[in-house]
Amino acid sequence: MQTPRSTRRRLIQGLVAGLFAAFAGPQAFAADFPTKPVTLVVPFAAGGGLDVTARIIAERLKDELGQPVVILNRPGAGSSVGARVVAAAPADGHTLFFTSGSAFAFVNQLVPGMELKLQDFAPVAAVASNPAVIVVSTKVPVKSLAELAGYANPADISFCSTGTGGLNHLQLEMFRNVVKTRTGKNYNVTHVPYNGLAPALTGIRDGSVQACMLPYTALVKNLNGRDLRVLAVQSSARLPWLPDVPTTGQQGYPEMDGNDSFINIAAPKGTPESVIARLEGALQKTMQDAGVRKKLEELEVQTLFMGSRETQKWLEDEVRKFSTIIRDAGLSTK
Repeated sequence: MQTPRSTRRRLIQGLVAGLFAAFAGPQAFAADFPTKPVTLVVPFAAGGGLDVTARIIAERLKDELGQPVVILNRPGAGSSVGARVVAAAPADGHTLFFTSGSAFAFVNQLVPGMELKLQDFAPVAAVASNPAVIVVSTKVPVKSLAELAGYANPADISFCSTGTGGLNHLQLEMFRNVVKTRTGKNYNVTHVPYNGLAPALTGIRDGSVQACMLPYTALVKNLNGRDLRVLAVQSSARLPWLPDVPTTGQQGYPEMDGNDSFINIAAPKGTPESVIARLEGALQKTMQDAGVRKKLEELEVQTLFMGSRETQKWLEDEVRKFSTIIRDAGLSTK
C-alpha cells in the first residue's frame, strides 16, 4: 500500500520527467535529425537550371547531414504542385522545398484554388541568385532601356516571358508601371507567354517577339549569339559575366533593381526550430565548400548564403512588392 509520502514522491518524479522531456525533446530531436533520406522537392522539370543547381548542392549536403539527399521533381502550375507536396509533408525536416523565393510572393494570388502562403512554410536559407535580364532581338533598333521605353510604336513590340503569372511576366508589368509613371502614357506592348525558356528563345529568334524578360542563367548559352542583345540586368550590381551591361538602376530605372530570383530552401510550417537550425548550419557549410562554389560558378550561378531569419525578411518584402504589382495589373484571381 502506497503511503502519502511515496505518492507525493511519484508525483514529483513524474512532473520532473515531464518537464525534462518538454525541454530536452527539441534538442534530442535535432541531435537525431535526420533519421532517413532528405527530399528536396524541385517544382520544375529535371535538367533545368534550378534542378541542376539542386543536384550540385544535394551531393555535398548529404555529407553534412549524414543521409542521402534525394531530388524529387514536381513541375506544374507555377510551382504550386511542388509547393503542395511540401506543405502536406510531415513537419520534421525530411521534406524541403527548393525553389525561387519569389514563388512564395505571388503563386497563391495567381493560381486558382492555391491557398498556400509564405506563412505555410518555414524558410531555412537562401543559397544562390539568378538575376533577370532584359533582352531584345538584334532586329529591334534599340540599345538602352530609355530607347525601349520611348519606342515610337510600342504596340509593335511583343514581350515574351516563360509563362503567364510567372516572375518574368510580373517583371514586365513592373516595367509597364514604371514607364507609365514616367511618361503618363500606357506602355502598350503585348505580352506573349511561352511554356518555358526554349520556346521563348525560338520566338525571339524567329521574330515572333521582339523583347523578353528572362533569367540570366537560362540564357548563358545564348547570350553570345547574334540573335540577342542584352539591354539591362535587373540587379543592384553588374554581373561579372556581363561587365559591359549596365543595371536597370544605372539606366535611370532604380525601381527595377533587385529583381534577383533568390533560390531558397523551405520546410513545412511547424518544423521544430532546432531542426531548422540544423539544416541551416548544414547548408551554410555546403555553400562554403570550394567544390560546390566552383561547379555553380561554372554554370554562372551566383552563390550566396542567407540564414533563416534573413531569408524570411527578404520573402516578406517580396510578398509586399509583388502583391502591389499584381493588384495594379489586375492579375489576381482572389
